[in-house]
Amino acid sequence: MLKQLLTTIAVTGALMAAQPSLAASPPNMLVIGTNLTGIRTLDPAQNNARTVSELISNLYDNLVQLSPDDLKTLKPMLATQWSVSDDGKIITLTLRDDAVFQSGNKVTAEDAAWSIQRVIKMGQVGSTDVALWGFTADNVEKLVRAKDEHTLEIELPQAVNTDLVLYSLAGSSIGIVDKKTVLSHEANGDFGGAWLSANSAGSGPFSLAQWRPNDVAIFNAQPKYWGGKPAMARVVARHIPESGNLRLQLEAGDVDVGQYVASGDLDALSSNKDMVIENVPGLGFYYIALNQKDPDLQKPKVREAFQHAFDWKAISGNIMRYTGFPWQSMIPRGMIGAPEAADVRYNYDPAKAKQLLVEAGYPNGLKKVLNPSGAPTLPFAEALQASARAAGFDLDLVPGEFTPAFRERKFEVLLGNSGARLPDPFAVATQYAFNPDNSDEARLGSYYLWRTGMKVDELNTLIDQSMKERDTGKRTDIFKKMDGIYAGMASPLVIFFQRTDPYVMRANVKGYHGHTTWSTRWHDVTKE
Repeated sequence: MLKQLLTTIAVTGALMAAQPSLAASPPNMLVIGTNLTGIRTLDPAQNNARTVSELISNLYDNLVQLSPDDLKTLKPMLATQWSVSDDGKIITLTLRDDAVFQSGNKVTAEDAAWSIQRVIKMGQVGSTDVALWGFTADNVEKLVRAKDEHTLEIELPQAVNTDLVLYSLAGSSIGIVDKKTVLSHEANGDFGGAWLSANSAGSGPFSLAQWRPNDVAIFNAQPKYWGGKPAMARVVARHIPESGNLRLQLEAGDVDVGQYVASGDLDALSSNKDMVIENVPGLGFYYIALNQKDPDLQKPKVREAFQHAFDWKAISGNIMRYTGFPWQSMIPRGMIGAPEAADVRYNYDPAKAKQLLVEAGYPNGLKKVLNPSGAPTLPFAEALQASARAAGFDLDLVPGEFTPAFRERKFEVLLGNSGARLPDPFAVATQYAFNPDNSDEARLGSYYLWRTGMKVDELNTLIDQSMKERDTGKRTDIFKKMDGIYAGMASPLVIFFQRTDPYVMRANVKGYHGHTTWSTRWHDVTKE
């Protein structure tokens, strides 16, 4: 009872300290101002988006991890070593023997096997990271197995580049959960999913103290964490969706780290000596999506006209200054198969766009409904609407949250952005160019080419080859060929910018580094 009371007092104190009218946050507490919109659960199996991935990455350890400054070299986490059989079919991982869950239970290979089995059997968005390798609800229990207390064996059901498989084990959805604790809260065969929506059962450096959707998440440090006690006794993630408000609280010291700060406020903060802005490259793009179920947008010349209807250079130095850089290839910059430059494939040319519309049969222009995917892309959509008018497009901009409509193919023209967590061009290629079944019944909402209603068999084949091929040189050639096809086919996904994610930190915060794969960890964060 006393312990519970002390916990309540501590949580209340954290909430009070989190109010904007009070003084700077305590030296052993990190306050993050972010956007918690749409996060309904903290179950790793049911998430794969940016903000929630960071929260989950501090509750649950993975088998392996990637450093924010090195996305190629896998490092140990719960697994101290791993090996691949000569035929590439079996990955064997050895788990450390000093890791415990917050319950006090030891972390075992059985927990690791069950965690992966659980993700696949639940079939939620978190399964995207590993289902690609051929695991199903029917085969995963047989193929992912504990050989003994500290040895995990993963047998691949099909030929796959094992580097891809190991990278996927570093994703936040594949955080290892406490099997015994989670099953004790199972209800109606939900694998403990309802309970894990607002509770934690991990071995990470923090445990969940309180969670209120669209409001606040509070995390307490685990003093017996195998990696050492975190310097921050508590981390508070506060929902502050309005950028101007977040800026004021950063300046006042009420907030230590700010996410989703708008460009205008970033400009103002950039000259403040008490602030540091870190611009983290992302594995995704800003794009215009054209629904191929619309007869007008099916015409290649109309899609080509859209390539020249957007004055993207005009916004690259202002509203996109911190959130992206010009890029028009489907392979992210710096990855194998990426071109040296990809910012001049199509420029803003209203006269050319109009001529293409005439050739497509629209001498008086074309009218369509334009949706932003959500509030963050609204300024981008407004810029597109304005420049497209001179190019012959009358776009009726309807603001709102349209990502669900995009997944259901219920849109005409949509402006959105994307991200990926697997640090390999295969991940982005799968999003943008893969669609094995274009029927509505397939409901392949994870693939953007399905969302737009286009299927290209040659791209499907190349993506499948890139997944199986183990030779880096051959994979490079595959991605180059893929990019060439994509650039020449007037894709229904018109890419303009590669994504970057700005993080604002007060200068006294050390060790906080935004992660390209969204698994930012707080264990090494200190405040001076």
